[in-house]
Amino acid sequence: MMVIRGMENNKLDKDWINLILQAKKLGLTPEEVRIFLSSAGKLQKSKNVTIS
Repeated sequence: MMVIRGMENNKLDKDWINLILQAKKLGLTPEEVRIFLSSAGKLQKSKNVTIS
């Protein structure tokens, strides 16, 4: 079983795992993913927009 930063893989949300794997396949860096998630969260808070 693969361990990610001390967590068992089966405790992670499968949708998040799939999202990260897709980003990796696209060649995105972890930093690019962090920037995107951070900016999407700020947009949602400031404009009260639902991101789906």
